[in-house]
This record gives sequence, C-alpha cells and structure tokens, in this order.
Amino acid sequence: MKILIIGAGMYVTGRGTDSPGTVLYALAQVSKEVDIERVTICATQPENEQVVASSAKLVNIILGTHLEIEYKLFEEIEREDSFAEYDCGIVCIPDHLHFEYASLLMNKGLHLQIVKPLTPRYEEAKELVRLQEEKGVYACVEFHKRYDESNQLVKRMVMDNELGLISYFAVQYSQRIKIPLDIFRRWAAETNVFQYLGVHYVDLVYFLTGYIPKRVMAVGTKGIISSQGIETQDSILAMIEWNNPQNPQETFQSQFAINWIDPNATTAVSDQHYIVVGEKGRLNVDQKNRGVEFSNHLSSLQLNPYFSICLAPNDHERSFSGYGYQSIRHFVLDVQEILQGNSTPEQLESCRPTLKQALVSTLVLEHVRRSLNNDSAWSIVDDHIET
Repeated sequence: MKILIIGAGMYVTGRGTDSPGTVLYALAQVSKEVDIERVTICATQPENEQVVASSAKLVNIILGTHLEIEYKLFEEIEREDSFAEYDCGIVCIPDHLHFEYASLLMNKGLHLQIVKPLTPRYEEAKELVRLQEEKGVYACVEFHKRYDESNQLVKRMVMDNELGLISYFAVQYSQRIKIPLDIFRRWAAETNVFQYLGVHYVDLVYFLTGYIPKRVMAVGTKGIISSQGIETQDSILAMIEWNNPQNPQETFQSQFAINWIDPNATTAVSDQHYIVVGEKGRLNVDQKNRGVEFSNHLSSLQLNPYFSICLAPNDHERSFSGYGYQSIRHFVLDVQEILQGNSTPEQLESCRPTLKQALVSTLVLEHVRRSLNNDSAWSIVDDHIET
C-alpha cells in the first residue's frame, strides 16, 4: 500500500512539539500488520523536508520499524500528476483548505481520511459526499473520540437505556493559549475555537445518541487573542437542541463551553470533561484526569495514555497504541479490505465516521457561525439529514 499525506504539521510530524507526531507514529505501528510500501508527506514549504526526515527517523528507531517515509513538495506531485501511484490519502491541513484538497484526491480516485472538521461550510461538505459517492471511494473523518473506550462505554449505556431518556449533555473543553498564538498562528484567524475543538464533541453526541440537531445558539467572547493580532474568538458558548429522528417528540439539550485561552502552565494541553443526565441516571466523564500524573523540578503534567502512548511490553519491543492510533489504524485496515475486495465503502457507512455522518457536525458548525453573526439568536436547522 502507498499512502499520501497532505500536510506536515503538528499532528503529522509533531512540528513545534517534542513528539514525532500522531500520524507518523500510527502509520509506522500499523506497518507491522499491513504492507505499507511507502508514505509520502507533501506540503508547500521546502523547509518541511528536514522536519519530516527527523520525525521519520525517530519513529522508526523508537518502534523498530523500517517504514519508508519521504517528503515532496505538493507542486511536484501535482506537476507529475503522480496521484495514481497512491492507494489512499490522509488530509491534515488547516480547515479552510479541506474542501479543495479532499476534492482533488477523491477526483484522482484515492480513498481518504480527513482530520476534523470535514469542512467549515455545510455546502462544501454536501459536495464532498456527492463526489465520494460519484467516485465510489471510501472517505471518513478522523473523529478519534469515537475510539476512546470511555466514550464507547457511554455509548453502550445509552444503547442499553441505562440512563433512560436523556435530558442534557454539558461539555467543557479547552486548550492552552499557545495553540492559537504559536502552533496555529498562521491560520487561527481562518477558523474559530468551536470549529477546531467543539466539533469533536458535537460528533460524539451524535455518535452516542443518533440524535440530530434541531436548533443552535452561540455566544462568543473576544479580546485576548485578538490583542495579539489574530482576529478570532477566545471562547464560544453554545446551546444545541437535539431531536430523535425516529421519534420527533424526544429531544434533549447540550451545552458547550469551549476555549483556547487556558494558561500554558496548565497540567494538560487539553482540559476536557462532559456529563450526561438522563431520567434514570447521570454520567460524569473526566477525559483530562486519567489518573496518570508526572512531576519533576520544572512542572507537573497530567498524562492521557489512552489517546496515544509508546509502550515497552515484556519483550522490550516498543509499540504505539491509543484511541488516536486506532482511528488511523482502522482507516488503513478498511482501505486494505476494500483493495482486497473483502469490503466496500457502502458496508462501512453505518460503522465509521464517514463523510455522510460528518454532515451532522458540519451542519452544527454552520449554525454556530450563523448564530454568532446574528447577535446570538437561535438558528433553526431546517436541513434534512439522511444518516
């Protein structure tokens, strides 16, 4: 299998951090069970070549793998029109570029995984769904929270009616201010914090319940980040009313408090919690404090080994695991099954975060933006979503 990655940033290579990146780690690990002939990372800046080479070398050393990882400028691949060499692609670039590059790769016949969100605009998302169906390729969004075992436990409890009818979700999710000011400074003004962070839990609410959005209201705060020359909200507070498509009389509310202005000295990059209250019970899900804390003379850190971690089991051979890994692994395995004729994109529609399923979260992003632009008025969702 040959894999093309669009983007060479933090999530791919770990650029700007002390890690070689989730995507490279994941592909090196999955190469132990899938024959991956080559991974090509492409972007637009020549200086990325050294970053890619350094991260690739480190990943292979740590995991004891021999995955061939190369860097090419996107213009080189485009000029040579060498897309047909690849079996699938992973798109890891700023949100506002997703539509352009996802369209290009699917038009070239590549199966595709896109980091969240699918697109900022609902019309773009619908066009990608149409294109994916026209080209007959498999395409999904990298919603890794679906693979978190704590969320899968919540889903099982919801499916088994242990909570009864749900009354509301309350989500708190925030990150350190270095994310917009340093790591994503070049494009932070092209997005907003709800689109960047909140979309994870919008998809999760849909995944857990199967309900679809009915109306949306959002309020933004602004000042800290814009004072640093980046015009975007510091925080967004949103209310979403959800509706059971099988029984329109059943609804619940979800409250989202999302920011990316936490101090850089916080004990974790992501501070994330949610609660679910139903007629029969209540769930508190702390997805920051996983019970693992490390301290030295410089700082204290709360670690989340369940997202991604390198382990050294009894044979001392290191392995990469976690729900961030599983999201990418499942995509590669799904593509392999399709290439071998053992599966089809249609068979994966109901059990993966496909583009069609991602229409729900993208629609919420659209209505959050509408509410923010309309003095925080309720925005009524009148689009019919077939999920």
